[in-house]
Amino acid sequence: MKLVDITPYFHGKSGGIKRYLLKKIEYFKDKRIDHTLIIPGKHRREYYIGSTKVYELSSFPLPFTGGYRFFSSLSEIKKILKKENPDIVEVGGCYQILPYLKTKSYILSVFYHSDIKADLSLIPGPERLKRLLMEYTIKKKLSQADLIITPSKKLEVFLRDFGLDRVTSINLGVDGQIFNPLKKDPFLDKSLGIEREKYKIIYAGRLSIDKNVNLLLKVFQYLDPSLFHLIIVGDGPLRRKVENLSKRLPNLSYLGYIHKEEELAKIYTNCDIYISTSHMETFGLSFLEAQACGCVLVAYDMNLESQPFKEFLARDKNLEDLYNGIIRACNSITPHLREKISSHILTNFSWNRTFDSLINTYDNIASAS
Repeated sequence: MKLVDITPYFHGKSGGIKRYLLKKIEYFKDKRIDHTLIIPGKHRREYYIGSTKVYELSSFPLPFTGGYRFFSSLSEIKKILKKENPDIVEVGGCYQILPYLKTKSYILSVFYHSDIKADLSLIPGPERLKRLLMEYTIKKKLSQADLIITPSKKLEVFLRDFGLDRVTSINLGVDGQIFNPLKKDPFLDKSLGIEREKYKIIYAGRLSIDKNVNLLLKVFQYLDPSLFHLIIVGDGPLRRKVENLSKRLPNLSYLGYIHKEEELAKIYTNCDIYISTSHMETFGLSFLEAQACGCVLVAYDMNLESQPFKEFLARDKNLEDLYNGIIRACNSITPHLREKISSHILTNFSWNRTFDSLINTYDNIASAS
């Protein structure tokens, strides 16, 4: 099988889509699969990550996105596809280019990493117009794909309700060798100036409006500073705001973007609660990783497979419900609960399971075509 991945969501400080692709590259290194990745960069260059050939193409920056870029030339992508002659082309989270890539030469697949409805909700404008844009994108763009893969079942149902039938769901995974409760760093609290008896809450992800980071900072300031310490990891458009607040509040530590998974795992393992104030996630990869390390997840209930422990989730999307979830978690945290959470995640989610399912799905659709 020859597979080409195309995505604009891949740069030095990218999040879940980049993690998915890097884990896919790692999975493919000892498989009989010819893998190519096409991503945007400042200049055109070619190189390898493991056994995967990477085309980094000239692109332009997207303002206010924290480093994302988009391809300067789609025709260059088509030239590469003609040269590589793949069996499968998987487009990650970029749906407007699908009609341009459509051909009978290969199976055109989409991994639905970003949700159209959620993305449009962040844009100001009349709801009727946003509904029309959503319907247009789904019916005129996404419908061009031979297969759509969603990371959660609820998104599969959402797309099927619009009449798309070539849709299936495959959950993302977690690397249990890296994210597990054994990674605790006995010196972390001291290095950050955290008193031992405090509850440690962590958020790791993009510092952006779509992740509702402003609400995160607001909720945190309602908590008793003598009992709670918040650790924030990540980068994005709201970085300066987080940095400035961390200078004023001794119980807020901002650690920036952490490149090494092993370092992130150590921080998760030292914390008690992983918090998310986001109203919209397609899967919640960081939810998995934090819970694999034994953190209790406090977030809005989005009916995701990465949210199996419902008793700590907020049902109503308001500050009070989220605050109450934090208090419930603090009153429930025990070594037994942390082990129960970690064990469930590590038993039910893995990258091998994700990519085994992906390849089986591609084999089946290729056999049927």
